[in-house]
Amino acid sequence: MIIQGSNSQTSNIGIIGGTFDPIHRGHLRVIQKLSDNFDKLFVIPSGQPWLRKHQPTASGADRFQMCVLAVAELGLGEKVEVLDIEVNKSGPTYSIETIEALKKNFPNAKFTLILGADAASRISQWHRSAELSKLVSFFVVNRPGTTKSEFEQVEIDAFDISATQVRSAVANGENLSNLITPSIWNFIKLRKLYGSK
Repeated sequence: MIIQGSNSQTSNIGIIGGTFDPIHRGHLRVIQKLSDNFDKLFVIPSGQPWLRKHQPTASGADRFQMCVLAVAELGLGEKVEVLDIEVNKSGPTYSIETIEALKKNFPNAKFTLILGADAASRISQWHRSAELSKLVSFFVVNRPGTTKSEFEQVEIDAFDISATQVRSAVANGENLSNLITPSIWNFIKLRKLYGSK
């Protein structure tokens, strides 16, 4: 894992985690809208998320590469960086362990986990959630129609898109231009992911 930037210059770090199976325009909208709120924004594809009933369809390496391609298209430079810290780890991945590892590189930074309302509602179920709450702040992005959160939250004109919707559209041969960027569609076809033809 390569983390760019100087520890002394990076004091306020936002983290957007998720399976990104695949990363879509909804994710990119959030990244773009919130990038100015932080000195640095880390996008971290999850490895083996232990709370999910089903593991991601695409491999960790493929999901990481899709994130790299999509984030590069935003043109935000070094402000936003995709990390492979979780996809390269064997076994279940936990947010608390990811934060502990990042704190070794950025001991003086303030970390903020950026979550969707659905994930925020389940924080109490997360591994070592009480310890995690002492190490990070939580920032919730509300989707249209979601309930209010107890944490700091923002309502942006987010796109109501899900990765499940994208995978279904790929398998059914539907138009994907409103869901994913061209580079992601090309990667999906190249790797024959999600039943693409």
